[in-house]
Amino acid sequence: MNKVSHDRIIGIDVSRDWLDVHCLPDGLRLRLPNTDKGHGRLADPAREIDALVCF
Repeated sequence: MNKVSHDRIIGIDVSRDWLDVHCLPDGLRLRLPNTDKGHGRLADPAREIDALVCF
């Protein structure tokens, strides 16, 4: 198995209404609405910290 080389990883559980987010290594957890606005609130910070995003 290959190892992940990113310092930041964001895991997202996607449901019809919500995005449940868990960030490693800092342990931040949050729930965002599964809407365009919720996607934007997640995408911009993930890009800024160069995180690997897993769904």
